[in-house]
Amino acid sequence: MARTTARKPRRPAVSPEEENLFLEAIAGTAPLAGRDRVRLPPERTRIAPEPVLPPRRRLAVEVTDGQLSARADGVNRAQVAALRGGKVRVEDTLDLHGETVATALPRLQRFLLDAARHHRRCVLVVHGKGLHGDGTAVLRDAVRGALAGELSGLVHAFATAGPADGGDGATCVLVVSP
Repeated sequence: MARTTARKPRRPAVSPEEENLFLEAIAGTAPLAGRDRVRLPPERTRIAPEPVLPPRRRLAVEVTDGQLSARADGVNRAQVAALRGGKVRVEDTLDLHGETVATALPRLQRFLLDAARHHRRCVLVVHGKGLHGDGTAVLRDAVRGALAGELSGLVHAFATAGPADGGDGATCVLVVSP
């Protein structure tokens, strides 16, 4: 088989009359001195505005059989029980294992804002049980405190995850959609 290569079409030949017309049109002009290109300044990068959190909501916090849960007005106990029992499908997961509180909370905020923007109903936040520290679950407590505090405007309800989803080392969150 013979290989054919596509060639660029040649420019049509310019007739002598057209060439004379062009030369008459540019008569009396001189080439620009130096380079004829203008260097544009680099485009400024835009700093994304700080995301605006919805106003805080009051969440009713309950502890049942050592399981923590919280719910906003309008969320009934049956919905929280389904969340705690793992009966609500988790649509996205954030794993904060090994993070410090200072790095984990901004990630949690971005994660919840993205989940709300993408209309995800239920998300799972894996924070660990705090077994490798000094016996206190600092990250778990900070995550749950943020969910009940400054991030409460993004939360319908949250509960300790079911055993299949990590138990006390994770928290299921029902997210408010905008």
